[in-house]
Amino acid sequence: MAKLRNYSQDLEFIKQYEDVIVLENSSHQQAVVVPKWQGRIMTSTTRGAQGFSYGWVNYKRIATTTVDPKINLFGGEDRFWISPEGSQFSFFFEPGAVMDLEHWRTPPQLDMQPFELVEHDQRQAVFRQPMQLMNYQGQVFEMLVDRVVKIHDDASTAEFLGMPLPPGVFSVCHESQNSVTNVGDTDWQAAHGLPSVWMLCMNKPSDHATVIVPFRQGNSDELGGIVTADYFGVLDQTRLQISEESGLIYFLGDGKLRSKLGVAFPRAVNYLGAWDAENQCLTIVQFNLPDDPGVGYANNLWKIVDNPYGGDVINSYNDGPDESGGMMGPFYELETLSPALALSAGSTYTHLHRTFHLEGDRQGLERVAQHTFGQSLAEIEKVFSGV
Repeated sequence: MAKLRNYSQDLEFIKQYEDVIVLENSSHQQAVVVPKWQGRIMTSTTRGAQGFSYGWVNYKRIATTTVDPKINLFGGEDRFWISPEGSQFSFFFEPGAVMDLEHWRTPPQLDMQPFELVEHDQRQAVFRQPMQLMNYQGQVFEMLVDRVVKIHDDASTAEFLGMPLPPGVFSVCHESQNSVTNVGDTDWQAAHGLPSVWMLCMNKPSDHATVIVPFRQGNSDELGGIVTADYFGVLDQTRLQISEESGLIYFLGDGKLRSKLGVAFPRAVNYLGAWDAENQCLTIVQFNLPDDPGVGYANNLWKIVDNPYGGDVINSYNDGPDESGGMMGPFYELETLSPALALSAGSTYTHLHRTFHLEGDRQGLERVAQHTFGQSLAEIEKVFSGV
């Protein structure tokens, strides 16, 4: 693995190409926001300029002036998208197109269109963008996206985690509140397809990065399968393991094999995370999981599906070479989604996506891991060691 750049190096590189907003709290924890790239949080640090830089930053793409018609993947650890990617209601394939990599493209509204900066201060930035999207059926959705990104202090971090920060543990916590309003004249109907908010946290991979996804334990006849993980082929125990006893899914985030997993609503809980043993970094993502999923969650599979609202609440993607031999990263992602939004005209839904990064004293990090996932770091590290 190539030597990783620190936070200051990532920040200064991005500033060469785009205007940035640096959110900062009183403890010098920082997060870098780029308004032009849909107000995304590109990266963050727990310890100022020389600290570890958490978000994956695509140096090659940022330095390129050519626009890619498929996707312009700048990177970022809090990135706004709209789902579904696949199914008969996809926003990523033109009406009637074959659903394969050749015909896949990201809507420019989610890729190259800037978001309007409404206001900002040292701790938060507010964005707004009207958006018109057409799905695979030719259905047009008129929406207004409001996005608020903010950085929290240590007191709020402790409150959100449900425990005091242990001595010697350094943290940064940022979040985005992503609201979609139906600004059209008609209600959005399930029969024509529905959008959902899709948030993606892109992280720097390592050979010893383990994604941790808790799930609801229980009878499969009532809750269904635990995980869908065959999006790009079946995974063996060197990359995916399930502990039914502890209620945890483990997934390797090494950026070396294109692979993905998903957890559906009956099995989902409102958080997930990752432990990077190589860089000694613990990441936790929280999000708002409704009690009632409404019509369900959008199915993102690249095909016409029997149940277009039987999709995932949580995804994790590990990058690697695709069928063409190329690759986008490498990186791995922690992703959360809102329910499919059957919004009446004028109504709004807000999806919260909150990210914590923690580093420092190993014993303190153990306490956070035990509190959050019920597992020690040593136990997590054993999952893929020697298999």
